[in-house]
Amino acid sequence: MPVTAQYNVRKMMEEGRRTLDEGYYVTSMQIFSRIVALKPNLYEAWYLMALSKYHLEDYRGAGDDCRRALSLQPYIADIFELYGMTNIREERYDSAIVAYTHALEISPDNRDYWFNRVYCLYRVGDTATALTQLDYILTRWHDFGAARQLRADILAGRQPMRQPAKSGQSDLLRLRSMNRGSWLMQRLAEEAHRELMPRTPVNLRGLK
Repeated sequence: MPVTAQYNVRKMMEEGRRTLDEGYYVTSMQIFSRIVALKPNLYEAWYLMALSKYHLEDYRGAGDDCRRALSLQPYIADIFELYGMTNIREERYDSAIVAYTHALEISPDNRDYWFNRVYCLYRVGDTATALTQLDYILTRWHDFGAARQLRADILAGRQPMRQPAKSGQSDLLRLRSMNRGSWLMQRLAEEAHRELMPRTPVNLRGLK
């Protein structure tokens, strides 16, 4: 029975990714909801459920799922990025700044993370820091037109023309990167393998 359960979770993950990839967000959300009910410690399922809810504009629900995913796996920039975007949509710019700061600690060369954090800094009124970081961004990425436009908007004191967006890497690429060789699939395979192995009695004497 445990081996069958592991296999079912793997099949459900594949189906959830497929439906999410094809834009069936309600269906993918329902699938990932079933998965986390069976395996509440699978961070990928929480993240992908959050992504489904984000596409459905359930930003509060997506944020809750991101926090759960981050409590399980705090070393993946994509999760912080999605959490940052959910906070931006709810105009929780302080929380978004924290999220993008963590994302940049993991992936410091992602210019979209830099841009979105600067946008949030401007929205909370920290114009000086926003301009300083924009100068840094434009030093590194001379052709970053959105950053140049944001700088001009800040100096002119007007509403930014360019809104924050998810990283240039598409959601489809993210899903493809979570393939059968992912941490989740390796873990499921290892758990299934352990269930098939004969169990050896453990001598508890001497253990503290």
